[in-house]
Amino acid sequence: MVIEIEHMEDKELVRRILRGEKLAFERFYMAHKQVLWQFVVAKVAAEEDAEEIVQDIFLACLDSLPLYSFRSSLKTYLYSIARHEVADYWRRKYAKRVLKVVPLIGEHVADELYNTEELSQKIDYVYARLDREYVCILVMKYEEGLSVKMIAKKLRLTVKATESKLWRARQAFQVAYAESGI
Repeated sequence: MVIEIEHMEDKELVRRILRGEKLAFERFYMAHKQVLWQFVVAKVAAEEDAEEIVQDIFLACLDSLPLYSFRSSLKTYLYSIARHEVADYWRRKYAKRVLKVVPLIGEHVADELYNTEELSQKIDYVYARLDREYVCILVMKYEEGLSVKMIAKKLRLTVKATESKLWRARQAFQVAYAESGI
């Protein structure tokens, strides 16, 4: 019975937020802001980054709220988004370190790192052999530095579909690079 009441309260709260009621969102935000911040700061350690991630969590929640199916509590749904946002944070953080120098290459060869012009030519060679759609998504992600969310918006896809497409593009790039023999 408690679960039913909780879901009834969640449904009413979501309905009011979707109607644009400011007080409903403020209630939701205030109820979850501090515990989300504690959850996130324990995962990322940098308080400034935690603040930004918490804001991203609420924005992602608002974006996806019309699709919320009430199969879990609103709190569980919010924490699911939080886990994804933290994972995205670490993916971005580590991807920037590695992929700024040698985009998309699985095995890094030291002498290639010192000859960026040659490496750039190799990348162009591989791009010429890839599907145009893959090149487009790789350029948006690694050369323009767009987030997966922004790419999804530009391509009019869901974030999950974009992540999947980006993964396939990376795999295709790595295979084409390995097969290029240059």
